[in-house]
Amino acid sequence: MNKRRTLLAASLGLVAVAAAATVTDIVVEHKVEHRVAGTAACRLDTHETVSVGLDSRLAGLRALTGTVGTVRINASGVRRQGTELDVAASLHDVSTDGRTSGGTATATVAYGQLAERLPAGADGLTPGTDGKHLVLTGTVGSLGLPVTVTTTLTTTAHAVTVAPSTVSVLGQTLSVDDLSSLPAAAGLAGRLGPRTVDIGTLPAGARLTGAHATADGLALDFRLAPAAAGRTGGAAASCAL
Repeated sequence: MNKRRTLLAASLGLVAVAAAATVTDIVVEHKVEHRVAGTAACRLDTHETVSVGLDSRLAGLRALTGTVGTVRINASGVRRQGTELDVAASLHDVSTDGRTSGGTATATVAYGQLAERLPAGADGLTPGTDGKHLVLTGTVGSLGLPVTVTTTLTTTAHAVTVAPSTVSVLGQTLSVDDLSSLPAAAGLAGRLGPRTVDIGTLPAGARLTGAHATADGLALDFRLAPAAAGRTGGAAASCAL
């Protein structure tokens, strides 16, 4: 009986230690998430909602040793170059002194916002998606015939180019090159040149790698370079963890 009591007491002790560690992890993790959310909101210069998730097992306890692991950040209402964006980022091997091994980010521009950034030549054509491509829809001619323009997207270091590739009207689909050879469609062909949207100067370490259409808007994909402790300065330094 004494042996059984001893084993039971030891088992209960282990359970108590495990429970205490779990509770501590939850408390510390909440504090870490709160601090990361505040830092992200500061660096992104947004007063909207910023949510943070820690992917690593026992990330809260790991933070006590100076490491956090993988951090996921979602922020809405981020304004850049007069355009509002929703940002989702994933940073890897994050430490409490600001180091990371790099990561990825996606900034999504709602189609209504994108319409305001397209050059004046695209007036009358509204950006959206067919579930796969970025498309422009509107009407053409005196009869107001509905038209759908399918585009391709290319990127450079600081810009996205929207290039019309095919046009669908009255159930027929033509390439933009073929459309330009039709006298009756000369006016439309003139409106379908490539449109480039400048995204401005990117933060240090960020590189634009691509763009794709989503249900919510045009998504811009970025690669984030590794960051060393204390690498950033100026205003960013005041946003440190």
